[in-house]
Amino acid sequence: MLCLPRATLPATFGGDDAAQRPMFRTILVPLDGGAESNIALPLARALAEPVQASIWLLRVASDPAWADDHSALHSAGQSVERTAAELANSGVDVHPVTREGDPAQEILHLSQDICADVIVMRTRGRAGLERAIFGSVAETVLKNTHLPLILAKPGGRRVSRIRRLLVPLDGSPGGLLALQMADELAGAYGSSIDIVQVVVPIPMLAYAAPYDPAGAGFYDSAWDDDALTAARTYVAAVAQRLGGRGRAANGEARMARSVAEGIVEAAGMHDTDLIVMSTHALTGPARAILGSVADAVVRTSSCPVLLTKDLKSQAQAQPNQQGAELSC
Repeated sequence: MLCLPRATLPATFGGDDAAQRPMFRTILVPLDGGAESNIALPLARALAEPVQASIWLLRVASDPAWADDHSALHSAGQSVERTAAELANSGVDVHPVTREGDPAQEILHLSQDICADVIVMRTRGRAGLERAIFGSVAETVLKNTHLPLILAKPGGRRVSRIRRLLVPLDGSPGGLLALQMADELAGAYGSSIDIVQVVVPIPMLAYAAPYDPAGAGFYDSAWDDDALTAARTYVAAVAQRLGGRGRAANGEARMARSVAEGIVEAAGMHDTDLIVMSTHALTGPARAILGSVADAVVRTSSCPVLLTKDLKSQAQAQPNQQGAELSC
C-alpha cells in the first residue's frame, strides 16, 4: 500500500480548511501484553468513538526465542484478539495485528501500511542517562515518525473523553503548530482549550544555565512582572482569536521555577485530558544531560501528552545533534 503523509495542520492558523479535514481516522495502539500498556486503550477509544475512527492494535513478538515457539506466538495473537474483542463490544472498529521483530520498527512499518493518523502508546517514563543508554520504544518511534504521538504514563489519568486540552505557548512557530493541532482536536471532539505561557523568573534561568556570577550584578524583580504581563496579553489575544472561531478557550500566564513544572501544574489545575505540545524529536545522551521540556512533561504529567513535530526545525538541525527541545 502506498501511504502518503496526511496534512494534519493548516498552513496558517484558523484557515477554513481546518474544519473540512477529517481528524484521527486511523489510530495505532501498540501493546506489549502487560497490563500497563492497556493505559492507552481508554484514550484510543475516546479518540475513535466521536469520529467513528478505526483502532489497530499491534502486538510485536520481540523475543528471539519466540521464533521457534509457535505456541508463544499463538498466545500473543490470542491476547491481542481478546483485547480487540473487548473494544469491539463498545462499537469501535478494531483490527488486531501480531508481528515478529523489533517493536519500534514494526510500529513504524504498520503505521505506514495502514496510513495511520496518530500513534497512541504508553511510556515507562524513564529519565536521565538510563534512558539515553538503553533507549525506549516510544523514543525511537517519536524520532522516526512524522505522525503525532500520544504518550500515556502508567498510573496516570484515565481518559475516557477529550474534554479539555492544554497548549503551552511562547510565541514560537512550534507552539503555533501545537495550537493548530489543538484547534482541530477541539473542533472534532468539542473540547475546550486552555492556553498557558510559563514565565521563569530570571534568577531561576541564571541558575539553570552557565553564567558568570560576577556579571549577574543587577537584577530587578520588575522584569519578571513585565514578562508576566506580556505573557498574559499574548495568551489572552490567542484565546480571543480561538473564541472568534467558536472554541471555548482560556488564556493563562503563570510563574514557575521551570517551564515543564508550570505546564504540569496548569494541567493539574485545569483537570486536563490531553496536553498538546510540539517537539523537535531529537534524542540521545545530550537530552539526558541538558534536559527537555517535552521530555520532562511526559515523565511528570499525570495526563497523556500529544507530541507533534516541528518538522521544519528538525530538518534544519545538525545531523549529529542530539537532544529534544520543546519548540513552544
